[in-house]
Amino acid sequence: MTKLFDTESQEWRDAKEVSSHVDLAEMYLEVAQKGNLNHINQFFAQDVKPKWQKDFDARNIKRDIYNWVDEAHGTFFSHEIDKELDIPDKKYRSKLLKLLEKEGKIEKCKDRPGKWRKVDQSRLPMEWWRADNSPIEIRLPLGIHKYVKVFKKTIIVFAGAADSGKSTACFETAMLNMDLFPQIDLYFSEMHEEEVKDRFVRSGNSEEYIRQHINVIQKWSDFGDAINPDGFSIIDYLKAPVGDSKMVGDWLTNIKRRLKNGVCIVAIQKQTFNEWGYGGEPTLWDPSIYVALNHGIAKCIKGRPAWDRKEQLVDKVIEFDANESEGLKLIEKGRWHYEGDDPGGKKFLPESKFRG
Repeated sequence: MTKLFDTESQEWRDAKEVSSHVDLAEMYLEVAQKGNLNHINQFFAQDVKPKWQKDFDARNIKRDIYNWVDEAHGTFFSHEIDKELDIPDKKYRSKLLKLLEKEGKIEKCKDRPGKWRKVDQSRLPMEWWRADNSPIEIRLPLGIHKYVKVFKKTIIVFAGAADSGKSTACFETAMLNMDLFPQIDLYFSEMHEEEVKDRFVRSGNSEEYIRQHINVIQKWSDFGDAINPDGFSIIDYLKAPVGDSKMVGDWLTNIKRRLKNGVCIVAIQKQTFNEWGYGGEPTLWDPSIYVALNHGIAKCIKGRPAWDRKEQLVDKVIEFDANESEGLKLIEKGRWHYEGDDPGGKKFLPESKFRG
């Protein structure tokens, strides 16, 4: 084989200095730019081309895998990379993933073999000094708004047993706020048109006035994708899938992340002898106000207090009647109080039961 370059020359040393296993092709291409291309082609054809081609492929695989991981979100599996990129060398792919793990870009998941999690290193600085911390003017059933502060990006949950007043609370909230918000989006997952019309007709407001202020929408899932981030949304109700109630907490999180300047009222189902809705304690994490409804009695489980009032609402109960108003309002019976302060009143839960 004809010697093309002086291996002792500075050109050759510079080329080898920048070379690596996966970048071998770049080294020879750089040298080729300084030499005779005919001689370089002959050089490749004799001894170097097979190894050059192998390393050139390896370099492309590395680039493709790195690009694939950069565009990934959440979790992924090794076999997904193999399938989408048609990776021939699984061992080389494994080495690259381990290298990405060492660089802190991905983490191996322990629950399943071959599963990885994309490390999200993004950070969004909060310009808190620009925030408007003025509470939103809003009216809520049972006088709840008198005791709590409601800010932008707030979720308010009514967790109720079957036929305990969830829909009534949603209807009442919509009717109470028609003159405060330019538009209210009222979502129904079960109630049909006839039921909706029956309640609105009995509210005493004209059909035209209601239609100007309330936009009635039928939807069954993925509410976080549909709500207006800057609007006032009411969801009746967030229904847990059979056997997968844990999804409710995730759905509330999705709604919370979606909100910008808006507020969202969400009704969820719960068992009669539980304080929390289906989905358990995670359903408490994102709402700022959380009210549980049993038949004829409500309990505030969570509520950001109005600091200008000494009286707090958390852990207090109040009796109500939803039947007298024919499903249009939760009629207060008495006042908000701790259960021990009113021994003769109804208890929210039997003492032998636990929240959950």
